[in-house]
Amino acid sequence: MVALADYTDNTKAIRRYMHSSMSAKAMPDWQPQQEQEAFRFLQRLLRSPEGFLSHIRHTAGATVVRLTYGYTPKDKDDEYIKTAEVVMDNFSSATTPGAFMVDVLPALRYIPWAPFKRTAREWSDKLSELIKVPMDFVHDQMKKGVVEPSFVAKWLEEPGRANEKAMIPEAAVSLYTGGADTTVSAISTFFVAILHYPEAQKLAQKEIDEVLGKDRLPTFADRSSLPYVEALYKEVMRWQPIAPIGVPHRLGSESDDEYKGMRIPANAMVIANIWGMLRDPKVYQHPETFNPSRFLGADPEPDPEDVVFGFGRRRCPGMAVAQTSVWLSIALTLAAFNVTPLTGEDGKPTLPSLEYSHATVTHPQPFQCNIVPRSEKLKETIEEISL
Repeated sequence: MVALADYTDNTKAIRRYMHSSMSAKAMPDWQPQQEQEAFRFLQRLLRSPEGFLSHIRHTAGATVVRLTYGYTPKDKDDEYIKTAEVVMDNFSSATTPGAFMVDVLPALRYIPWAPFKRTAREWSDKLSELIKVPMDFVHDQMKKGVVEPSFVAKWLEEPGRANEKAMIPEAAVSLYTGGADTTVSAISTFFVAILHYPEAQKLAQKEIDEVLGKDRLPTFADRSSLPYVEALYKEVMRWQPIAPIGVPHRLGSESDDEYKGMRIPANAMVIANIWGMLRDPKVYQHPETFNPSRFLGADPEPDPEDVVFGFGRRRCPGMAVAQTSVWLSIALTLAAFNVTPLTGEDGKPTLPSLEYSHATVTHPQPFQCNIVPRSEKLKETIEEISL
């Protein structure tokens, strides 16, 4: 996968393919598909709000699969989505520092019966399946002349050297493994945040009502007109960063490096403390508090997106896809629903835990909440959306 690969000529070729379709400049071409999947998310929330966490996961996966391969998954029990979720869990485990002893004691790789080898084979088989099935789908659709626009179809039609074309399947699967899980994490955090800080939800809804009226749902075209919603999105990304220590990367093997007088040996593994950067009280006032207003006014605090998606040449290539998908899901949910905590037997609100999983991409502990349409008119609007 691209996220784990050394920075070689092949990696550069894959990133060129990704950038050609997924830069911020290119994203408007794909926004109709994103909006359709986001509207489907609203319909799922309306039909079965108690399943909102599974709806978040399904929508994130369906959006990335559709953009990448032009494949629209079934609404329930899609086999490809099931396989992809297994691979995402494996990816998160594999990239968590210390998860496997061989990362600490490389000599263990020479032990034939080492348990991690069986695990690696099983995970490799699942990854191969995840790569092959949708690529076969795209090739079949292209032969029939009925292909839906997608990243892969675009890449296959572009001129390029044979060795670079061979990298397309790997580039495509990297989008799913890197994009879907991060989107799930961010949108889940949004729900946690507005349950703990209901005033942020009220302020965002007030802005949406003033700008759009109470009966219209936002689209990407409204983004620049909703500064508080934008600030709320940024605070979601800062408050509980999707990957607190990023994806570990290895320094090149040619020479040592130096940073502020500290030597980094060649081949050293570098881990970025993104959590520490985004929770630094010298940078963010009261960093433990969810406060979208920190990004508004004449002197806003630093944009977390400069950090949360990684750094330099190894920055997440699917960043623009995640940014737009998360923002739209947040804006639509705020416009369409009131999200409130359940009430416990003692009559007090039952709030979700702030304890997150310990993995490369983190998630809140499972929780429940009330999700109710803000008006009968909005309920009818969501029901009547034709997709």
